[in-house]
Amino acid sequence: MKARRWTVVAAAIALVGLAACSSPSSGAVSRSLGALTDPTTTTTPASSTPTTTAQANCVPPASFAPDPTLPTPTVDAIRNHGTLVVGVDQGTLNWGYRDPRDGSIKGLDVDILRQIALAIWGSDPDQHLQFETLSTAERIQAVKSKKVDMVASLLTETCARWKDVDFSTVYYDAHQDVLVPADSPVHTLADLAGKTVCATRGSTSIANIQKQVSTVKLYPVDTRADCLVALQDGEVDAITSDNTILASFQAQEAKGQTRPLGLSLEPEPYAIAMPKDPQHHEDLVRFVNSVLARMRNDGSLESLTQCWLSATPPASPVPGCGR
Repeated sequence: MKARRWTVVAAAIALVGLAACSSPSSGAVSRSLGALTDPTTTTTPASSTPTTTAQANCVPPASFAPDPTLPTPTVDAIRNHGTLVVGVDQGTLNWGYRDPRDGSIKGLDVDILRQIALAIWGSDPDQHLQFETLSTAERIQAVKSKKVDMVASLLTETCARWKDVDFSTVYYDAHQDVLVPADSPVHTLADLAGKTVCATRGSTSIANIQKQVSTVKLYPVDTRADCLVALQDGEVDAITSDNTILASFQAQEAKGQTRPLGLSLEPEPYAIAMPKDPQHHEDLVRFVNSVLARMRNDGSLESLTQCWLSATPPASPVPGCGR
């Protein structure tokens, strides 16, 4: 297939790596974020109100409600240890990414984790956070094996995943869509028949797209950035992922190179995953939910969401938003 070469916004900048549980395609991440000069998207934020979403004829269970009267052995152990180990992405603009301009880790998921660390220690959250890079497929296993205390990485709560981990309440509602080159003949879901579609291994999108279009040719990759590079190089006809991730891809390209189909193939409610261990970790879930509840009540979750995801950032500074 003839390679597609797209104009980027600016010259590539070397990407600073994260401490990693794995070795994701750092070249693809560097290439996709290397053109970053102004991290904005044109996506209107979805509601961050907690919801319980039915998926595949199943309703995920309700998360543990905050209860300040219960003991907090897991939170206390983390506080005494001095470090909160968190699984994040390093290449999804505005959600979890290493800014190539200054090497800092930024994004909405990251800022929510900072609020959790701040609630544990009271100050200097970055002094207590240890970021671990995880590919899409590694997220659940990292929590199950307790390599990390929690994962916030555009992670959809599903009934299948609830069997392996516990989730916080939902902090953002996304949905699955499809991204194609601007000049693509694909305009509908049916047009994907026989086409090659990229998706990340371990994602809800990769299984769902094959259910929706049985003749689609899957192009599985380990990291989200690999899909963007594959589309740019003409190796695939389309990318399917969450609309948030596709908007991140569009923000990393010269304007007008791609277009979403505007589908809503599957709901993607984002929540924070933590180990499933009622004797030792239920209190951590309750604690995280108390932080999310406070952020909803005081408006800081909505402010951070607007700051990171709206086309035009708020006129006044938003505490905690490093955009």
